[in-house]
Amino acid sequence: AVVSTQSTGIIAKLYDGLQLYLATVQSLDDKGIAKKMGLKEHDQILEVNGKCVRDWTSEDLLSEFSECGSVVVVVISVEDRGITDLFLMASREHDLNYLWSLRKLVKLSICNIDFSGEGLDISNITTLLQELIVTNCSLKCVTQIKGLGRLRSLKRLILTHNSLTDLDERTMLKLRELTDLQLGYNLLRNFPDVVTRMEKLEELSLIHNQISLLPDEVVQMRSLEKLHLDNNVLTELPEYVTLQLPQLRALTLENNKLKPNTRSTQQTRSKFYYKIGL
Repeated sequence: AVVSTQSTGIIAKLYDGLQLYLATVQSLDDKGIAKKMGLKEHDQILEVNGKCVRDWTSEDLLSEFSECGSVVVVVISVEDRGITDLFLMASREHDLNYLWSLRKLVKLSICNIDFSGEGLDISNITTLLQELIVTNCSLKCVTQIKGLGRLRSLKRLILTHNSLTDLDERTMLKLRELTDLQLGYNLLRNFPDVVTRMEKLEELSLIHNQISLLPDEVVQMRSLEKLHLDNNVLTELPEYVTLQLPQLRALTLENNKLKPNTRSTQQTRSKFYYKIGL
């Protein structure tokens, strides 16, 4: 999606016949150097000589062009600026610098990039994002995803295969439109209380953690339709899970430590299609 265009020795003439607005190419001279370099109308210029131009004016950009004897320009085409679904792995980590230019992005998937140090910065991404997947990225806390709370349109959040031990209440409660939360394969020892106050949550997956107890506040999750708790260390299933969650239609509890003959497990077995592993 992102391409580099390089020229040597003649870049001082690049601005001849080139009109810019907020680092977006508005028009090109058919005989100009910019056209010969491969730039096209409506291309978004992202970097010049390794410098991000997100906050530059046209004058800043032209000044950089005129002062350098050679330059490397990174641009994104108008076609790519309109993409709605982006998947990034370790080999494309540098592309994270350009997320701000994708104003129509709806789904972002990031996999196998280590964010245990400085974290993941999406503070400049479009707030129209509806689905965010960050998996196998060594996250220890959701606060390592800088700007997550800005995503007020987010409906689905998948943070599986990380090292999460808890959820930040302040961040999560800003995600008011969230309906699907996937937190499987982490290091959670306690059921995250904050999810019981996420009013629109319909599906919650906490599989492959170390959760031993469900809090009483679970009954507040009036919109919850699917709850996945497989491969934890639950020893008891409170009766209110089946009696006081009117919308719940799928409950999975494979590979826990539940007692087989308790009243609550018998009720659950008869009410839900999904098998309970004892």
